[in-house]
Amino acid sequence: MIKNYFKIAMRGFAKHKLTFFINLFGLSLGLWAAILIGLWVNSELSVNKDVPQVERVYQMMEHQSYGADIFTFSSTPGMLAESMKENLAEVELASTYTWMEKFLFVQKDKSIKLEGLFAMPDFLKIYDYGVIEGDLNSMLTANNHVVLSESGAISLFGRTDVVGEDVEIKGGTESENFIVQGVVKDFPASSSIKFDFLLPYSKFFAENEWLQDWGSNGPRTIIRLREGADGAAFSAGIENYIKERNEDSNVRLFAYPLADLYLHGQWKGGQPVEGRIKNVKLFAMIGLFVLIIACINFMNLSTAKSQKRAKEVGVRKVAGANKQTLVYQFLSESLLITFFSGILAVLLVQASLPIFNSLTGKVMSVPYGSLFFWLQLMAIILFTGIVAGSYPAFYLSATKVVSVFRSFTKSGKGVVMARKGLVLFQFILATILIVSTLVVYQQINYAMNQDLGYSKDQLIQIPLEGKTLESFDVFKTELEKNENIESVSRSSFGFLGRNSNTGGVSWEGKDPENAALFEIIRVDYDFLKTAGLELVKGRDFDRLNGADSTAGAILNQTAYDLMQKDHEGSEFFRMWEGERAITGVVKDFHFESFRQNVAPAILILDPGNTWQGYVKVNTENIQETIAFMEKTAANLNPEFPFEYSFMDENYARLYQEDVRLRDLAQYFSILTIIISCLGLLGLSAHIAEQKTKEIGIRKVLGASTFSILQVINREFILIVFLSILIGSGVAFWLMQDWLDGYQYKINFEWWFIPLAAITIMGVALITVTFQSLKAAHSNPVKAIKSE
Repeated sequence: MIKNYFKIAMRGFAKHKLTFFINLFGLSLGLWAAILIGLWVNSELSVNKDVPQVERVYQMMEHQSYGADIFTFSSTPGMLAESMKENLAEVELASTYTWMEKFLFVQKDKSIKLEGLFAMPDFLKIYDYGVIEGDLNSMLTANNHVVLSESGAISLFGRTDVVGEDVEIKGGTESENFIVQGVVKDFPASSSIKFDFLLPYSKFFAENEWLQDWGSNGPRTIIRLREGADGAAFSAGIENYIKERNEDSNVRLFAYPLADLYLHGQWKGGQPVEGRIKNVKLFAMIGLFVLIIACINFMNLSTAKSQKRAKEVGVRKVAGANKQTLVYQFLSESLLITFFSGILAVLLVQASLPIFNSLTGKVMSVPYGSLFFWLQLMAIILFTGIVAGSYPAFYLSATKVVSVFRSFTKSGKGVVMARKGLVLFQFILATILIVSTLVVYQQINYAMNQDLGYSKDQLIQIPLEGKTLESFDVFKTELEKNENIESVSRSSFGFLGRNSNTGGVSWEGKDPENAALFEIIRVDYDFLKTAGLELVKGRDFDRLNGADSTAGAILNQTAYDLMQKDHEGSEFFRMWEGERAITGVVKDFHFESFRQNVAPAILILDPGNTWQGYVKVNTENIQETIAFMEKTAANLNPEFPFEYSFMDENYARLYQEDVRLRDLAQYFSILTIIISCLGLLGLSAHIAEQKTKEIGIRKVLGASTFSILQVINREFILIVFLSILIGSGVAFWLMQDWLDGYQYKINFEWWFIPLAAITIMGVALITVTFQSLKAAHSNPVKAIKSE
């Protein structure tokens, strides 16, 4: 029986080549999109999920209150891990660790930059992905030891059996010798933490006195609870843990499951909000929509071709076939096409995956060796085949024998309405995707091209280390000899988010409700000029005024307005128990994403605590200018490789996820239109075939080509127009919700909908008109003669 179904299906495919091609190609594109999105969704969902005993691992977080504002950070006091492990019985392992840093590693004649962090011994016990060389229990216990990852060891030594080897590490102006204490396996791609090396946190703690203050936050803390401990109860019980050790603290401490942090770890006003999981849901839905659209094409074309199968069904019924047998036959045909489509889709995935990886910023591969992957793929194929073939199968199998032999000539009203409804649904989805893509595109462009309050164009950032840090004034003097270099300065600030902040700022008449978290930006002379910050009041730091370095400050407009609100005319404030004069006010500048309001910022003159160099260049001979900078740095600082980046490129990273969202939505919108138009192509060919005699008679009676086009096209124009109306309304509602995530945003412009409508209507008309013209130019004599 199955062999018979296969033969019938293959004969049908050969007989109806266009229908077979459209179904095969349309389903292949739908499955291709579903598999690609499935790989991406699975990659997102798996982040940190394979940490050993992850259900017991928690990231320590803080809610910090400043007046009516509540900020949520992963930064914690430097003593938190040790204190919690000592005082809380539920805590089995705890580690405080720092932010990522780059150091120069020198081993004999080889020197390379590696990226890593300082961590406590329990860090590697929590993230126990495996040890290649060394004893896990002794790692990170001595200040002169270093732990390398597998890739870090290979990069530096070319091998992993390097325990006991000496290595020199250079950072800033310091250089120290360390002994390799261990080599651990690289953390998997699913881990949110990657590193080349680990250094002992005890060394970092000993060198930074501020870490001993419960009121200072900076490093992060991760813990693992003992088996059986209730995470929610534990989190609720430590809310005042820091306040108990620092009565002036405004911090509420809580523990958040590491497994949920990547997807759900975003807060606004102290309340959790949807984070990355929102994008995951969005694209899972897009993948499902694309697949459904491909299934709709299959249903439409199959029911449209029902007339040609009706006599076959009738003959089979007369010969004794029952409804169940016929349903199995048509479902087997559907599943066979879907199986072929699945094979083609996997080939397309393999060919396009490198491009998709580049687009998403991930390293994904098709897990051919995973049984679970093949089971998932077969489940998708079965689901697609059954969904796509179910309606045609049950419709055709229900055909009455009497109707067939009474010259069954046209589809029933219910079938036609269902077909139109499916086409309507397809183009509603296409409209939603196109309008949404337009909104996302405009918002990202708005954020990327707005006046940020500083000049990011032609502004080059250089990490300062070695002699460029120690003798920065010499480096600056040499650089400014080049006529293409307009200005040089340095800062502790990177313009890409918060780095150093404090709530310990007060002023005369301060209202407690106006408490705020101030960003502290340490700068050198000429920073305003180099960064393009605009003074709106007062003056820049002056080399001739020695008090500027100890008692002066420049505020951004937000900080100044906040102080003036409580005491108009005040020109002084207190910070860290010292009084400072407001020497100047600069126009607000954005140093966070447009999702956040501009935060109050204080610039202080503190060259000794800066490590980022900034060079403003003009647009002439940029490559020659960079070559000059590299040569100057090499002459002064030969031990360190010259590194630089353009600030406009750095700023773009703030919107990296949004840009990926925009690009993915854009490409899948195009894919949706292509699949939908494949369906229109098949349906218009079918309608043209149905109306062959009508078109022939009209031509004989003198009808023009345009009037014949109207006969065929009008059935689709109304459907597409209605889908645009409905889809635009849904897209407007969805995008308003998405735009609410930005503090600075575009308005939903009126022209978004007409542009989407013109795009969809134009592509649909071109698709249908292709078949309509073919019918209009056919020989009317043949059409009238044909039976």
